[in-house]
Amino acid sequence: MTNVRIQRVNAEIMRVLTLALRDKMGNHHLAGVTVRMVETTSDFSLARVFVQVSGDEAEKSRVMSELDRASGALRNHVAMRVTMKRIPELRFILDRGRDNANRVDELLAQINSIKQD
Repeated sequence: MTNVRIQRVNAEIMRVLTLALRDKMGNHHLAGVTVRMVETTSDFSLARVFVQVSGDEAEKSRVMSELDRASGALRNHVAMRVTMKRIPELRFILDRGRDNANRVDELLAQINSIKQD
C-alpha cells in the first residue's frame, strides 16, 4: 500500500463524512460539527476523524458523545459510498487547534496591553 492510497482514502472518507454531518444524518445534535482531518491506519482498520465543534465545553462534550453513538451509522454511510474491502472503525477526536490559537491570541493581547502601560 502506498502513502498516496492512504491519502486518497483519507480525503474520500473526509468528504463523505463532511456531507453526512452537514445533512446531520437525522440528528440535529450534530449541527456545527466540522471535519478537519482524517488519518487512516495503514491496514485501514481505524480512521481517526478530527472534528471541530462549536459551543462551550458542555456542548462539545455532548456532541462528542453523539458522534460516538452515531459512529456505527456513519461507518455504514461511508461503506455505502466508498469502495473499499475493509471500512475502518471511526474514532472521533476533538480538534482543539482553533481553541488553542484563540488562547494564544488572548495571551499575546494581554502581553501587548502590559507593554503599553
